[in-house]
Amino acid sequence: MSPWMEKLYYQAPVWCQNLLVTAYGLKLRQERFSPAAKQHLQDLLTSEKLDADGVRALQSERFVALARMAIAHVPHYRQWAQAEGIHADDIKDLTALSWFPVLEKSVLRENPQSLVDERILASGRYFTLNTSGSSGSPITIYSDIDSRTEHYAFWSRLRHWFGVGPLGRRATLFGRVIMSPTATSGPFWRYDRFQHNLLMSSHHLADANLPAYYEQLIRYQPDEIIGYPSSIYPIAKYIAQNNLPRVKAKVVFTTAETLLCHQRSLIEASFDAPVIDQYGCTEMALFVSQCEQGNMHVHPEHGILEVLGADDVPVNAGETGEAICTGLVNRAMPLIRYRLGDCLVPSDSRCDCGRAFPKLERLEGRVDDALVSPEGRPLGRMGSIFKGLRGIYETQIVQQAPNQLLFRLVKNDEYDQVTEDALRYEITKRTGPNMLIRFEYLDSIPKNANGKFKTVISEIN
Repeated sequence: MSPWMEKLYYQAPVWCQNLLVTAYGLKLRQERFSPAAKQHLQDLLTSEKLDADGVRALQSERFVALARMAIAHVPHYRQWAQAEGIHADDIKDLTALSWFPVLEKSVLRENPQSLVDERILASGRYFTLNTSGSSGSPITIYSDIDSRTEHYAFWSRLRHWFGVGPLGRRATLFGRVIMSPTATSGPFWRYDRFQHNLLMSSHHLADANLPAYYEQLIRYQPDEIIGYPSSIYPIAKYIAQNNLPRVKAKVVFTTAETLLCHQRSLIEASFDAPVIDQYGCTEMALFVSQCEQGNMHVHPEHGILEVLGADDVPVNAGETGEAICTGLVNRAMPLIRYRLGDCLVPSDSRCDCGRAFPKLERLEGRVDDALVSPEGRPLGRMGSIFKGLRGIYETQIVQQAPNQLLFRLVKNDEYDQVTEDALRYEITKRTGPNMLIRFEYLDSIPKNANGKFKTVISEIN
């Protein structure tokens, strides 16, 4: 949405904003719940009953189909196969996975269309998604409606495990800017009728506003609450500090950020619902979630996970390695052996839930420092400010004072003053007008000893 359209939206009455949010919700519902959605869900409810051999056979079948298609119709893989003398018919089972080199993010960032099925690209039957740049490098992802619907079927199955329908009543706390950032009075939420979604602003969680959030959740009685841990946590803290009745729901899902132990404990104490962590990525290369027993599982029909250590050698159970993912869902932009950039610890133990799904001992991910506004409210996940902005290669955000944010950027020739102005606008929407924003342009962002860098640093905590 352009700045002038957003300005009109902010000036519109709440009832009109609700209509506009609902209209956008219709678009999302068409992408996520096309006519094939019910069948995808039923297929997943069937495949989760497979034993380990059945799961591996299913993965093998899907990988072979995906890899053969990629070699035939995706420029990046066709060029690789020709250079290696590999034909599509040579791909016969999962052993061929190791033939493919690890795919680095730089390939997606620099030439994303080289990884898109030429037929879908030519037809125009695609849409794009943008990663938030939580790894410091925003990326454009291509998808089609069929792939997106299949991806969301995994969310529907996860909800099914906890008694929530695909379109059950939900309250969400994400980074969407659904109302004027400068607003000081409520309501601090908007309602999407097509998705039965109460979108609650993560940018207005000031102490003075928390009673309104709590009271609305009590009134709304959602089946599920889903959001960033850093956005749900302030409400949980308010409930606990004031000894209020717990908010009832069938489940609370946390996602998109690392769920810290102290956050989980307080959320569990303040909400009358199980707290279930989910982990995935915009690239649709991996889907991980807790089950009813509280254990983390890779959903194997969604993708194949390798956990690799030094020199890209597989690690043992209990050891930390990097996630290398082969997505089996997004056929518009197949990613084979994609280096996701997060660290995991695999487990070889079985789970009492009975599913033959690979189990993870823990997600190490990236633990970023918390950012706050000059007024002290949490800013939550700021990576979304980079979505759709061209010319930004790497990013790091440093909070140097309560009212000062430094943005370290590595840019290329596509970055210009228009991009900087758009970035400043997106930042101010979330921080409010009292934050001093400074940009520092570097050739590269300094790395730690492990060759990585933190994307968010707070120097005031």
